Amino acid sequence: MWYYSRVRASFQWSEIPKAGFIPQIQANWGEADSMIQTDRRVRKTKKAIQEAYFKLLEKKKTEKITVAEITREADIDRKTFYLHYTSVQDLIREFTEAKTKDILKRLTLRSFFLLKFDRQIFTREAVSLVSENLDFLKMVTCSPDLDFFWNTAQDTAVDVLTEIYARHSSLPVSDLRIQVRFFVGGAGAAYRDWMQGKIPCSLEELSNSVSKIAFTGVQHILQNPQPDLPC
Repeated sequence: MWYYSRVRASFQWSEIPKAGFIPQIQANWGEADSMIQTDRRVRKTKKAIQEAYFKLLEKKKTEKITVAEITREADIDRKTFYLHYTSVQDLIREFTEAKTKDILKRLTLRSFFLLKFDRQIFTREAVSLVSENLDFLKMVTCSPDLDFFWNTAQDTAVDVLTEIYARHSSLPVSDLRIQVRFFVGGAGAAYRDWMQGKIPCSLEELSNSVSKIAFTGVQHILQNPQPDLPC
């Protein structure tokens, strides 16, 4: 309802020049209500399309899922699908973009970017996000046939994060993209290994380690080298 509230707030009641202005205000409210209803329908339709796709993905575990299969599962026609997505890949990209922006929103609400990047905040939000989507993440990470989804998701996350941070960083975009790619690729690989049972620790321990490496690099490893390490 935020849009509706902003429409209401935009009118200065004390400055209404004449009574004839009231119907115009009411018309604007009606337009706002119409936009809200349309937005709800769009979200509902997209949710149905995404749920249909992921249901098919879980069942078939293959990249070869067609628009026709999705529309049958969602009980919509092809025209409706193409009103919202240009392709199945477009659906995957939008889903990943929404999840990437979700973690940024969570961090922002926890004042992460105002508290000198408190990594404990990052750890808690990472644990929360993974826990909420654990069954789905395990499905796409534990099946070799679904590597395409993981790769597309990582590429999309890199694109989104690079674009967002480029607005706030003085680094050249090429350097920024290298750093984002390094973090997303490394963190993604660590979580993927954990979900495949290759890293025997809790989700909290994993997220803490990932955040420590992300914020301090490998310096804490190199500061205390073992004397018997092979050269």
